[in-house]
Amino acid sequence: MMSADGTGLFLMLASFALTFFVARGLGKRLKAKREAERAKQAERDLAKQSRQVRRAATRQHKS
Repeated sequence: MMSADGTGLFLMLASFALTFFVARGLGKRLKAKREAERAKQAERDLAKQSRQVRRAATRQHKS
């Protein structure tokens, strides 16, 4: 009887550990993906801002 309880407990702990590590891995992957998207967006914003600065400088030189 004790071995059946031990097996059940072991299976429960093993499934908990497996679920925990899978969820942790998915969370890390999603976080990395979000961070990469945020970096790309920051790069786009910086390029847009520098284009605006160059246009303003060109307008000023024409005046």
